[in-house]
Amino acid sequence: MRFDTRGYGAGLLALAIGGMMATSAQAQTFSYAGFADTTGLQINGTAAPVDIDGRTVMRLTPPQGDVGGSIFNAQAIALTDDYGFSTRFTFNINSNHQTPWGEIGADGIAFVIQTLSNNVGGLGGGLGYAGISPSVEVEFDPYSNGGSDPRLPGNDSLNGNDHIAIIGNGDPANHLAYKIVSPTLELDGGQDITAFVDYNGATNMMEVRWSTDGLRPDDAGLSYAIDLANLFGTNPVFVGFTASTGADWSAQDIVNWTFNDNYDPITTPPPGTIPPGSGAVPEPATWAMMLVGFGAVGGALRRKRRQAVRYSFG
Repeated sequence: MRFDTRGYGAGLLALAIGGMMATSAQAQTFSYAGFADTTGLQINGTAAPVDIDGRTVMRLTPPQGDVGGSIFNAQAIALTDDYGFSTRFTFNINSNHQTPWGEIGADGIAFVIQTLSNNVGGLGGGLGYAGISPSVEVEFDPYSNGGSDPRLPGNDSLNGNDHIAIIGNGDPANHLAYKIVSPTLELDGGQDITAFVDYNGATNMMEVRWSTDGLRPDDAGLSYAIDLANLFGTNPVFVGFTASTGADWSAQDIVNWTFNDNYDPITTPPPGTIPPGSGAVPEPATWAMMLVGFGAVGGALRRKRRQAVRYSFG
């Protein structure tokens, strides 16, 4: 991820009051083996299905600067079992910016769970989730920002500090837990990376795993205790992905995705596509969201000048 004093400092998107309304929260498990069928998804910004070598991925951002995209389940769901959930997804970050200083990929992909809206997102350093609160994010970040991102000792470069982190309340500097995966794993290396995110509501423990062979590791790479029931209250949630670019960029793709609305760790890729709401029973929860604009969370200097950006999807 990256910060810039104008792009990120400009704040998140302004969402119109009385915008998206969730009329019934549904308990469900859904999966996408690919994204030729996007039934049940809200697609925002530059996100779009793209055929890549015979498979249809969800390209959150094309390889160009100052863009952002997101997808969320279209209708909010009520998580059961004390907000427990499990998800498995494969992503691929590729086609990085070729610069005089070398290849630079940016800004990264985040899995996001939040209560605000299905059309949130943004540009630049916040990976599309900056300012979304309450929320929890798991980010896959190939770009290192000075002063706000973790770095390997002695490595002050933009590259070579790729990290995976659990982030709190839409603040990209709030790394609740993180692991630097460079140089063993380069997140923008153009390879499929599969992530497993599980939250056990009985123990309040969130665990993150990842692999390049699609197999679920026995041990978690990251773990963090957080009380989602207390964070989100009785509100149903939207789950999905955000991504963004700034002065540097990558094509950032979601290859497949499975989500369970209870703690039930997933090991295998989805065999087909089952959209959200298919055969699900509506829960007796109806609510209208008052959507407001967000102010800036803050910013930090970065090495390049960037044009001010406007956060708005939909």
